[in-house]
Amino acid sequence: MAAPATPSALQGALQSAWRPLLTAVALIGLAEAAKRGHLLPVFVPAPSEVFMEVWNIPRLVTENLGPTAWKAFVGYCIAAAVAIAAGSVAVSVRVFYGSIYNFGVVIHSIPIIATAPLLALWLGTGPQVQIAIAALASQFPMLVGTIQGLQAADSRQREMMHVLAASRLQTLRYLLIPSALPYLFAGVKIAAPSAVLGAITAEWAGAERGVGAMMLYALFSYDTPKVWLSVVLTCLLAGGGFGIWALIERFSIYWQRDVEIVD
Repeated sequence: MAAPATPSALQGALQSAWRPLLTAVALIGLAEAAKRGHLLPVFVPAPSEVFMEVWNIPRLVTENLGPTAWKAFVGYCIAAAVAIAAGSVAVSVRVFYGSIYNFGVVIHSIPIIATAPLLALWLGTGPQVQIAIAALASQFPMLVGTIQGLQAADSRQREMMHVLAASRLQTLRYLLIPSALPYLFAGVKIAAPSAVLGAITAEWAGAERGVGAMMLYALFSYDTPKVWLSVVLTCLLAGGGFGIWALIERFSIYWQRDVEIVD
């Protein structure tokens, strides 16, 4: 028979995290050794040089990481609210399905690097531009996840709810939402790094603070360690957003955890 796996969700998350962490440490060590052995180009700094940027100027991180994280978070929340609402309408009112889905495709197809200067002209160079770009960059995965998720329940399950005389609210709570959660979590996980990249790209169009602004200033001043530090901060923000949702998913969709088959 099938029995639940013994490790808890937190233990499972920790067990699955040590391999990528060990790989990252090994790659950093190899890069450091390659740089000290003069095997890397001059414009590629050693990892220790990047870390020294943080050690020597810690405010460089605190003054730029926070603004980017905040703008990406606000844009992400706006995109989530709009995308989930629009996806729900598209599934509930079929006449709007094509227009909503196609509009999301069109918005997603526009390059962010081209959208940022246009919005900067319309909205100014304040944080509202970065928030808007973060929202536009992250809306499509959540829209698709909502639409596919709400359509995931098959006809037999719907018929069963009808036979049980379940109300629309009960059908939504006990069937549609549980069926939609795996798709929705896939969408929000993919959208989190997109929001970060959207905010950073928008900062190139004009921002005094932020990881994107720091990256741009470092490029113009040929400060390669600071450029790579910006890349590391971008990876931390994007990976952190993805990892947080992956952890929430592990705790929320408990019925999809692996089971252990025993005789």
